[in-house]
Amino acid sequence: MKTLLCRLSIALGFYVLSGHLAIAQNAYELGTTALRQGDYKEAIRHFTDAEKDERTLTRLGYAYSQLGRYADAVRAYQDVLGFDTDEERSLEAEVAVSQALLGLGYIAYRQGKFDEAIQLYMEVVQRGTAGLVEAHHNLGRIYAERGEIEKAITEQRLAVAGNPEFADAHYHLGVLYSRKQDWHAAIEAYQKAVALAPTLPNVYYQLARCYRQTGDTLAAEEAMQRFRVLKSADAEIQKGVEAVFVADADEKAEILIRLANVYVKREKYEAAVRAFERVPKYSTSDTHAAAVSAGLAKVALAQGDAAQAIVRYEKAIQLGLRTAEIYHNLGIAYMQSRDGENALKQFHSALEVNADLPESLVMLGVLYAANSDFEASETYYQQAIELSPEAAVAHHGLAYLYGQHGRNLEKAIELARRATELSPNSAAYHNTLSWLYYKVGKYKAAEMAILKAVELAPDNPLYQEGLEAIRQRER
Repeated sequence: MKTLLCRLSIALGFYVLSGHLAIAQNAYELGTTALRQGDYKEAIRHFTDAEKDERTLTRLGYAYSQLGRYADAVRAYQDVLGFDTDEERSLEAEVAVSQALLGLGYIAYRQGKFDEAIQLYMEVVQRGTAGLVEAHHNLGRIYAERGEIEKAITEQRLAVAGNPEFADAHYHLGVLYSRKQDWHAAIEAYQKAVALAPTLPNVYYQLARCYRQTGDTLAAEEAMQRFRVLKSADAEIQKGVEAVFVADADEKAEILIRLANVYVKREKYEAAVRAFERVPKYSTSDTHAAAVSAGLAKVALAQGDAAQAIVRYEKAIQLGLRTAEIYHNLGIAYMQSRDGENALKQFHSALEVNADLPESLVMLGVLYAANSDFEASETYYQQAIELSPEAAVAHHGLAYLYGQHGRNLEKAIELARRATELSPNSAAYHNTLSWLYYKVGKYKAAEMAILKAVELAPDNPLYQEGLEAIRQRER
């Protein structure tokens, strides 16, 4: 009997222990999810319940630091460094140590303790296991604040060498070259930053300054205009973030959806996904679930994942959200999936909700043209032009339709010319205009139009071939 009780006690012990480990692991995963979503208070709550190993404490320290609770963050990071080091650390533990050193360096930097921060970042570099790019970048920022420009440039170059897609390092290189009045090197660095992160407002402001120094006033004004637009977007986002922070629990879902849609509009897709994923925590209503599904579908579509967009848009519709925009975007997703039949149905559904939707009319014009239904295609293009006289794509679509079928060629030329006026930087539109001129025997006009297409897209072999064909006919 004693043996049985002993075995039962051991079994129960293992059961309780395994249950505790499962709860702790679940707490870690929940904390990681909250951290990814930027919900730092929630992350702290879960990490506090999780098993206290290096990776948990590192993430706990980060969450504290993001809330400005530096004393708590320092304690968590130091606990990571204080783990027994007699045995060789695992790779995961080594990464956690580097992250803790980076976190401590960040706090020292924020508190103006530059010597301490430099020492911590140099330790990361010397360890050589993880976080090297971030360490070099942060060292560069500290040296820049101290006025040690050459050292700062060296560190930022090391950061870029470690990660050529590190936009912030390119940006800071631009700042450093500007301080040396090396305007062309600064412009090159800023342009790399823009290519990697086209929604950073300050890059455009600095670009405008550099362009002015080189005398390129047109480029300077374009960069400044882009800066103004993005700066306004930043203000809108900040306002939304603050609204989420102060909102009551029963209001948070609606405000998070609003913020997520602002992120989508500003092409900040990762932030949008994080905001959408927080909504179910505050609401389980079909209305909010539909809005989240539609929002995530829009992100998927923007990122080229048509299959995911279709699934999420269909779910939004099933949950009762039936807007013209959803049907239109679903039609686009089906077009990208080469499902013309379903695309047609969605664009027609969009027009049932809103008959005055030129975007859907144009898409119907495209699809019916592909199905060789000239009359239907012509009708939808004409309706789109009537509703939106400034829509270059509608003018071009109808011009191309007439050209394909050899009908109304003078009208087609007029439409194509209008398309190039409305969208002068479209090489394809200038090419279509050239093609139409060629069809009616106006070779000089065709040559002028194709030369514009070549100027806009010099690497396109079709335009070069077109130019050669025109010149042969002129001979």
